[in-house]
Amino acid sequence: MTKIKQIQSILERRIRHGDYLLTGLPAERELSREVGASRMTARKAIERLMEKGLLDRQPNGRLIVRRDITEGLLTFAFLVPSTSSGNIERWRLAIETVANESHARVRTILYVHWDDPMLLEAIENFDGVFLFPSGEEMPARIIERLQETGRSLAILDRDFTAYSITSVCLFPPLFTQRLLDKLGELGHQNVDCFNVQTVDPIITSRIEQWDLWRATHRISGVIHNEPVQPYTPYEAQLTWAYSHMCKILDKNNLKATALFCTTAIAAIGAIRALRDKGMKVGEDISVCTINDEGLARYLSPSLTCIEMPDPTPYIRMCIERMQSTENHEWIGSLLIQPSQPQLFIGESTSPARTAV
Repeated sequence: MTKIKQIQSILERRIRHGDYLLTGLPAERELSREVGASRMTARKAIERLMEKGLLDRQPNGRLIVRRDITEGLLTFAFLVPSTSSGNIERWRLAIETVANESHARVRTILYVHWDDPMLLEAIENFDGVFLFPSGEEMPARIIERLQETGRSLAILDRDFTAYSITSVCLFPPLFTQRLLDKLGELGHQNVDCFNVQTVDPIITSRIEQWDLWRATHRISGVIHNEPVQPYTPYEAQLTWAYSHMCKILDKNNLKATALFCTTAIAAIGAIRALRDKGMKVGEDISVCTINDEGLARYLSPSLTCIEMPDPTPYIRMCIERMQSTENHEWIGSLLIQPSQPQLFIGESTSPARTAV
């Protein structure tokens, strides 16, 4: 393959995968340096792509990708904070699955803070955006900008419907009550809450629901709240959960018969610490959590939880809305969520020993 054809093939593949929707095409000098060819060779490859109708040159000389080259193929952005988790991965797979069904494509883009230019550039350049918020509080100026996008934006795992933004929430706050009711049915009268996640609106609502459930049912319990900093890596969060539960146990500060964990990470770290300190999870103490991230059935002991539903049908609703050519307003609720929790009873819970 000649250098011209090689450069042409590289650029064409990138263009058709939406690689230049954010960054724009490299200059001829930069492109020639990247592929180890002369500037003239790079220019000839670009000219061939212009002849094929893939590129246009603006009056100022800048090259741009023609938006009609894929015959209506839509490109969606999945904006995620620069941390990894099984939860984010499950959302990504669901978005890609539905996009493939719809003959669309998806670009996953990492951001590290709310003023990251990648955020606004994605909103400007993609046909639709799925945004997974970080643990940092979202500034009002960013919310205002998101409101302007209309139906081409969906917030995942957070309720932004108060700002007229479509939101997909797979764990409504009341699902927490259903999980805690199971502990009540098992006779637990002393239920603590353990959190290591950055305190965001989701974590706040889970803690509030735990507190409300305790007050309603006259259950005793305290909160052990040791949140990590935003963007803390997944592995570091597990270490943090384990170490802080060890400290709680070393100080003899765990008097409860059951432990409600706000996240799967908190539960996994807590279970390891409890077992290392000689306690039998599921006998000496019960442990449960919200959103098992698909792990609950395979842990030892298996973890009682509200299982994460398959996000695919909820993503499908969002993409259908984004693809709609109708100009009228979206009919129906902006909040897309399951009607019933999927409760999994694992080996990590059992009747309280003090129960009559």
